[in-house]
Amino acid sequence: MENIIFVSRHYLIGRSFFHIYLLNMQAKLLSDDELLQSIKRDDVTAFEILYDRYWKALYMKACQRVDKDEAKDMVQEVMLTLWNRRAKIFVKEDGELGRYLFTAIKYRMISHYAFSKAEIRQVAVFDILDEVQANGLETKELQALIEKEVSKLPSRMQEIFRLSREDDYSIAEIARRLNISEQTVKNQLTEALKRLRTSLQSRISGGWALILFYLFCQFNNK
Repeated sequence: MENIIFVSRHYLIGRSFFHIYLLNMQAKLLSDDELLQSIKRDDVTAFEILYDRYWKALYMKACQRVDKDEAKDMVQEVMLTLWNRRAKIFVKEDGELGRYLFTAIKYRMISHYAFSKAEIRQVAVFDILDEVQANGLETKELQALIEKEVSKLPSRMQEIFRLSREDDYSIAEIARRLNISEQTVKNQLTEALKRLRTSLQSRISGGWALILFYLFCQFNNK
């Protein structure tokens, strides 16, 4: 897989039009689960089909909170991580892999505001997903604690945070709704996460990466 290099959008170096046509034909016949099983057997073509199936939707999702170049990088990062971890990923039913990928990209997007660049390189998105799936860590007590700390944020900051977390508004949508600049939204969201990190990290086991997952993914799967 290391010799595959992703270029602009989703196309791969060396693809012919005929090759793309064959991939599209195969894609219509195979389920996500079937593709994943082939990927586990190191089938690069199956991975290309899966990449083509999801790249645009993941990219559009990422563009809600980051710029286009960052969105492309995030999708590539998530998909390459899927390939590198292919032997460790298990899904229980067809359709679950898609939810897995969208949760991963959502987590990676918010990590952009919650972590420094150095920390992001150390955040193992799929490790967090696997830990939550394996242990079923969501509890009413945890949700109540998070809600209590969110309610302590300043009113405007809290409003921006809730629009992002609970209503899944994009940065641009929040800016239009509140008649403020997109940079102000980003600054407020970053500051909210900084405050929540300080208040929650000492009270919840598992580290900030896991807490962040609870904040944006576990309690809100839109």
